[in-house]
Amino acid sequence: MSDLSPPAPRLAPASWLDKRLILGVALVLGSVLLGARLLAGADTSQPVWSAAHDLAAGTVLAEGDLTLARAKLFDSSARYVAGEMPVGYVVQRAVSSRELLPVDALAAPGKETPSREVTVSVLSGHLPPDLARGEKVDLYVTPDDKSAPRLVLSGLTVAGVTRNAGLGASGQDQPVVLTVSPAQVLPVVQALAAGRIDLVRVPRTQQ
Repeated sequence: MSDLSPPAPRLAPASWLDKRLILGVALVLGSVLLGARLLAGADTSQPVWSAAHDLAAGTVLAEGDLTLARAKLFDSSARYVAGEMPVGYVVQRAVSSRELLPVDALAAPGKETPSREVTVSVLSGHLPPDLARGEKVDLYVTPDDKSAPRLVLSGLTVAGVTRNAGLGASGQDQPVVLTVSPAQVLPVVQALAAGRIDLVRVPRTQQ
């Protein structure tokens, strides 16, 4: 009698239609799509216009003056220019290169407000050490006759700040250029002649 062995069991080939495999693939795809959606939702930046180079007050904007940037503005979005490029609008105050373009820095052609730039010399310690172009300040004067300090003008725009070497040393003056209306020039000049000038920064939330 021949010794007959039972046939060896054969493994069934894996089927691409296996329900568990299909479920696993579906879960992976779902995770990828959900992650992509979350990442897209996390990008809260929006397109706004910024200066391609330094823009002086009185500049009539052309295409080469602006570049489109993306920024997270949160509650400040209404303060900056978005949408159509404002070609032909007039810059009302100096805007630094790469600075986002503020709405209040522009005027429609023919509706611009006349302005002047006046330089005030401020003693170190009597202005914010990091004061920058585009910020707003209140100007105070302490008269040489020892009378009480007084507010001269409020909400003036800084058009430029000259950084002197050794800033912070006692007695060091720092020139600051302010953008003012023609009617405000005389009060500023009179304040310079009257005594010591102080520049107080207006918080950005109040500008």
